[in-house]
Amino acid sequence: MEAIAEQKSVYLQDYEAHSAHQDAPEWLARLRQHGIECFEAQGFPGRKVEAWRKTDLTPVLREHFVPASGPGQMGPELLEKVGVLGQVHRLVFVDGWFDPGLSDVDKLPNGLTLAPLSEYGERLPAVIQEALGGFVDTETHPFTALNTAFFRDGAIMHVARGATVEQPVVVVHLLTPEADRRAVYPRTVLVAEEASQVTLIEQFVGADEPFALNCPVTEIVARQGANVDYYKVQEEGAGSAHLGAVHAETFRDATVHIHSLACGAKLARTDIYANLIGPGADVTLNGLYLTTGRQYCDHHTWVNHKAEHGTSRQVFKGVLQGRSETVFDGLVKVFERAQKIDAQQQNRNLLLGKLALAHSNPRLEIHADDVKCSHGSTVGKLDDEALFYLNTRGIGLDEAQGLLTFAFAAEMLKPIRLDRLYQYERQLLLQRLPGAELTGEVL
Repeated sequence: MEAIAEQKSVYLQDYEAHSAHQDAPEWLARLRQHGIECFEAQGFPGRKVEAWRKTDLTPVLREHFVPASGPGQMGPELLEKVGVLGQVHRLVFVDGWFDPGLSDVDKLPNGLTLAPLSEYGERLPAVIQEALGGFVDTETHPFTALNTAFFRDGAIMHVARGATVEQPVVVVHLLTPEADRRAVYPRTVLVAEEASQVTLIEQFVGADEPFALNCPVTEIVARQGANVDYYKVQEEGAGSAHLGAVHAETFRDATVHIHSLACGAKLARTDIYANLIGPGADVTLNGLYLTTGRQYCDHHTWVNHKAEHGTSRQVFKGVLQGRSETVFDGLVKVFERAQKIDAQQQNRNLLLGKLALAHSNPRLEIHADDVKCSHGSTVGKLDDEALFYLNTRGIGLDEAQGLLTFAFAAEMLKPIRLDRLYQYERQLLLQRLPGAELTGEVL
């Protein structure tokens, strides 16, 4: 408790020093002040806070991460990641700072506005001002509050009514070795207006050297009939801490698909809030996490059905090696007036390490009587009968284990609608799963 109180005081002091050098518009200054006030009221969560009971924040609390004061130098491995998805509309941030040279926003289609927050100043459109901080939970989520207090820049996207953006929008967040003992607070806001369609991909990539704190917040607003595909790929360096949140507001007949792949960082947690606030709203949450060594990876989801005729689907899978530890904690809440709801939730974990540990806690909270809801979870090892069957067909043990592991994980890639992203994530699986390289072109 002393460490928590001490670190809280340190970050409050950082805010005073940080805000003194910020020449921000009045509306943004008010938003940041609200963020630090919410953080001051909460502080860092301890193990007695139910939502954080299994999240060990010791690596974060024993260090002082000061806000990154500028971009560091990038090696070839980081630079290579910038263009892996080919021709896209792209914003790149290096240690939290916008990099115009690596970004590509020259040929935006009609109906798409894409720019860093730092280019707007007082001219930020009212619809973005309303969304920025308008839906996130700063009062009960301390790291969202920290982000709100400290973010200095961000990715701003607006899709006009009826517009279809053919090329995906990619926001790349790079952490360089110079981000060691530094904190970055990326902020991404997407507003998709009525009957629009867009795909957003966020990449979080880091070098192995820095012990950095990354606290990203992504806000998605899907207006009536909009269709948003959001993909998060977290492959940060082995020494970093990634404590992020995604907030999605889904209006009448809108569809939001969220797909998360987490395979990086020493300590990683992503909280996903999906509010279905209009009749006929449809939300899908898919997640895959791959851990090894002593990695810790945590996903908390809150799906709130607040209107009738809503549909939600959640499937999260994990592959755990070494002494790694994972948490899936998902709540589906159906409010009293939200009748005719169809909600499903599933979590499956494959333990490859003898000392690996997976916590699974899918939950339902139903206050309506005309609903169809289900949830379930499994934690287990590779199927002995399946291994035996493959052995009898002339497939060696290592290859059989690799084949089954890859098949288990690769199933989560099937919903990806963008082939180049599918191929990229498939390569990540081949690189990170044991024995996957032995599968060849079988899958």
